[in-house]
Amino acid sequence: MKLRLAVAASALAISLATAGASSAAVITADLTANGASGGLNVGSPYGTVTVNDLGGTLAFTVDLTDGLVFRNAPDKNHWSFGFDLNVATGSIGSIGDNGAGTFTVQTAPDNFSPFGTFNYVLECDSCSTGYNAASPTQLTFTVTAPTTLTVNSIVANGSGYYFAADVADSNGSTGNVAALGFKTPGVPEPATWAMMLMGFGGLGAVLRTQRRRQALSVA
Repeated sequence: MKLRLAVAASALAISLATAGASSAAVITADLTANGASGGLNVGSPYGTVTVNDLGGTLAFTVDLTDGLVFRNAPDKNHWSFGFDLNVATGSIGSIGDNGAGTFTVQTAPDNFSPFGTFNYVLECDSCSTGYNAASPTQLTFTVTAPTTLTVNSIVANGSGYYFAADVADSNGSTGNVAALGFKTPGVPEPATWAMMLMGFGGLGAVLRTQRRRQALSVA
């Protein structure tokens, strides 16, 4: 019986480990730091960055808060979006947006005043320098590298910020906004819960069998 209990416990441990490995990691970060010198006419957060771990490839979605759009600044201190990785060989691809914008990868590092520099940078080349209702409010892209990327590959820049974006509001105010950290990760997927329950179920079955045998031996 002790052997069966040990086997069941081992099965549970394997189930939990497998479940954790199969869970698609998703992290989110709010753009809460405001670097616009004249302020913005919308409140914080100014947008949300969502990163999905697709098994070695990272998929980014940047959603700006209603009332804000991406812009193309006429200077070298503002860029549409920036982030950092713990590898220098990442490649950005599959770039898309929801407006009349064309995003391209820039030669980095580039400055996002007052939030420091980032090594991975995109710019909306066809966006206006100020507010334009046709400019995109969402940016999507993927990142790959010769080594396997995970959400843990995303790191803060030298000033402590994880992401930054250059935005404009409907009043014409412009500036960079940034994220200082991540929000709580999402809950496990249904398949993850299923494997965990299978492991607990197996252990429970062994314990019930043990109780029945003990009851019979007493009788």
